[in-house]
Amino acid sequence: MSDFHFPFRRLLFLCAALWFCSSLALAQTPRTKLIVWGLQSGPETAGLDAQVAEFEKRNPDIDVSLLSMGAGAMNPQKLMTSIVGGVPPDLIQQDRFTIGDWAARDAFQPLDRFLEAEIGSKNPIRAEDFYPAAWKEALYKGRVYAIPTGIDDRLLFYSRKMFREAGLDPNRPPRTWDELQLYAKKLTKLNPDGTFKQIGFIPNYGNSWLYLYSWQNGGEFLSADGRKCTLDNPHSVGALDYMADFYDLLGGYDKVNIFQSGFQGAEQDPFFTGKIGMVINGSWNLNNIARYAPDL
Repeated sequence: MSDFHFPFRRLLFLCAALWFCSSLALAQTPRTKLIVWGLQSGPETAGLDAQVAEFEKRNPDIDVSLLSMGAGAMNPQKLMTSIVGGVPPDLIQQDRFTIGDWAARDAFQPLDRFLEAEIGSKNPIRAEDFYPAAWKEALYKGRVYAIPTGIDDRLLFYSRKMFREAGLDPNRPPRTWDELQLYAKKLTKLNPDGTFKQIGFIPNYGNSWLYLYSWQNGGEFLSADGRKCTLDNPHSVGALDYMADFYDLLGGYDKVNIFQSGFQGAEQDPFFTGKIGMVINGSWNLNNIARYAPDL
């Protein structure tokens, strides 16, 4: 059985806008406005604000305008509409897994000529300075369409308090798929009417999806050239079987979904309130824990 680790990374990157747009990097007009989607100032973006301020200081003829639209914060239709209408953003922060789709539509401008122009400069952008997997997802048909700017990880969060209450060692989380099911069963409690009082784990809750289990099991969803879907490979099918068996172990998908439908976010997050003992989530969840449940 596969080891229970989640080293999967989801990365954000800036995608240069459309092939038919003039590059503002080449523009010489005073106070050129640089429209950036997917980035917005706020209480958690002091670093971003500092970057923008420094960029504008070094480039006094450019005015950066940040808009929150981008990545997962917008309907892709809005981006496509802006492209068709001839008013796209100049830069966009976009999820890495979308790059091939947009590049295939000629929606993003390849960056190769700009990168080549940087060769010999003080700080050129080089593929070898990035994680290979991150850089690879910025490519389409061998051309560079995006620059990776970050990564994130999926990991298993678990409640030490609930572990102790269930007689589990709080210093030893589950390490295999079988152990995950065993721990989940021990952490699950029912009300007198048979509904859930608390649940140990939900296989498709948090930031946990089929592809995580599939990759753990050795599966791939695309052929090596990225052009053929291989969803029916035995490793991915086995991962889906595991998830289905997990729901059966808990009493069935419908029963779990009824309990899950009452989950909320922020300070009422079910992991913070003791309604779920283990959850797969991203590294960004550490910020939520620090804000809403510092004593967890």
